[in-house]
Amino acid sequence: MAGPYRLRVEDLAARGDAVALASRGAAVTYAELAARAAAVGAALAGAGARPGDRVALLSAGRAHDEPAALAGVLAAGAVAVPLDASAPPARLGRIARARGCRALVLDTAATGLADGIDAALGAGLPRVELDAEGHMVRATAPAGEGGERGAASAASAAGAAGGGGERDAAGERGGAGAQDLACILHTSGSTGEPKPVPITWAGLDAFTAFCIDLIGLSPADRVLRVAELVFDLAWFDHLATFRAGATLATMARRDLASGRALRDAVIALAPTVIYGVPSMFMKLAAALPAADAAAPAGALSPPVRAVLFAGEVFPPRELAALAARAPGAALYNLYGPTETNVCTFHRVDRAALDGESEIPIGVACPYATCALIAEDEGGGVIDGPGTGELVVSGPTTVDGGPYRTRDRVERKADGLFYFRGRIDRMVKIRGYRVEPGEIEAALASHPAVRQAAVIAVEDPRLGKALRGFVALAGDADDRALRMYLAERLPPYMVPEKVVALDELPRTSTGKIDYRALAAQSDAPLA
Repeated sequence: MAGPYRLRVEDLAARGDAVALASRGAAVTYAELAARAAAVGAALAGAGARPGDRVALLSAGRAHDEPAALAGVLAAGAVAVPLDASAPPARLGRIARARGCRALVLDTAATGLADGIDAALGAGLPRVELDAEGHMVRATAPAGEGGERGAASAASAAGAAGGGGERDAAGERGGAGAQDLACILHTSGSTGEPKPVPITWAGLDAFTAFCIDLIGLSPADRVLRVAELVFDLAWFDHLATFRAGATLATMARRDLASGRALRDAVIALAPTVIYGVPSMFMKLAAALPAADAAAPAGALSPPVRAVLFAGEVFPPRELAALAARAPGAALYNLYGPTETNVCTFHRVDRAALDGESEIPIGVACPYATCALIAEDEGGGVIDGPGTGELVVSGPTTVDGGPYRTRDRVERKADGLFYFRGRIDRMVKIRGYRVEPGEIEAALASHPAVRQAAVIAVEDPRLGKALRGFVALAGDADDRALRMYLAERLPPYMVPEKVVALDELPRTSTGKIDYRALAAQSDAPLA
């Protein structure tokens, strides 16, 4: 029996002169992408990276270098570990150490950040450097290490000493599970450190095959690349696109900065398929005119024929506004935490979009088994209508599941699932999963902070915003504390305000009273 789909250089090359990557200034054929991916693979082999080894990916420019780097790493049989170019180097170094990364593939624009990662590691990772179009610029190995694995071995050993290098959420290195591993993503962790989430080829096979069938993805399509590689949405952009032989329309990071920049990029790149978070679509819709008699086709369709969204709840009024600007596009609500990838889906009924009624997260994907577990002490399975914690099993789920999502979900009499919020404190900020506990741990590490708490509140501009609260043992103000966090966390995890209190409020059981903190901030808890 054939194994799961894997990205291979020969499959890319077989598509010849078909366009694989397109931007405003350049196009790359599948044959050219295959050649650039093969060069990356050869450079990794020269640096001592072997199939099954973890290889970090870093792109500051987010141009054609990133898909070329990803294709090269995956086709070489290595495990991709994407790094967030907006995060501070110390955090990225901790991830590279904990995962035992053997090499770093980066674009030229990220060399300064890579130097910071090496400093955090205390040793230099072998580098494979690409220009913005994905051409090889140089490949380097640590000085004085010959052809051996060099500083990568030092990183791996340091990771093992720290408890994360030789065995982590991906299982034993070199074992059967590791051989099926495609990548390791990282989410915010409640323990104060980024949480690794292993993604297997079996899971990517099931997910990409489903998506291709769901929307009829074909070589005629242009898929807009929106999400960062650290976000599971981006794996649809790249792998489903390449598997179907479609074109990946690459958009610069700066194109996401404002609704106007995003609108201009969409118009210039003319995608047929867009997959993103609701907050991005809300920004885009606000910058576009609605369809009317003068523009009956609307601003997005044609050519946009399919819009997929995930990562957070889409407010009904905002979804209706987007639908009005893309009257010819099919709309799909996809749901699932990173640990399960997409596990439920729903094609939106346009006739039911009244701007007020919620939309469901739908039904289980064909490859997923979704069950509701009662939140009471017994924790029994809920058959039929009811509300409980969603538990997921299947090939896209970590270790196959069952995985307890900590999401409260209702199944109504029509058999459809509806999202009802979180059971724990995790929140979504601009589609990114954020554990307030990780931010609290970073705040508490400041020498002037005695106690720390972080909450998410509803914000009319941002949807959700983070607020920090501290009890101080020394001198520190809001600006100093936020700058301290910016050196340790990605921007979306830095609270927009940190408030100093004499003491943090406590409940009768001595725990931090988060509702009291929300009351002090004059905003409801998110």
